[in-house]
Amino acid sequence: MKCDVHPWMGMHIAAFNHPFFTVTGDEGTFEIKGLPRGKYVVEAWHEKFGQMTATVDASPGGTVQDFTFEPDKK
Repeated sequence: MKCDVHPWMGMHIAAFNHPFFTVTGDEGTFEIKGLPRGKYVVEAWHEKFGQMTATVDASPGGTVQDFTFEPDKK
């Protein structure tokens, strides 16, 4: 969705068929609570820098994933 008056104002809507999703906090961190143990594909998306995916292991001692988006250095 976008604002026809203020071009910098916009939002994205996503519909999921499961309760396991989140958005980042002010520092870019996130946590998905209650996720059953197992391997999952996690996707991070940025409107200007695209998307990144990783497979993570959601079990004790499992994977911690960092996604870092950086602008092209040209």
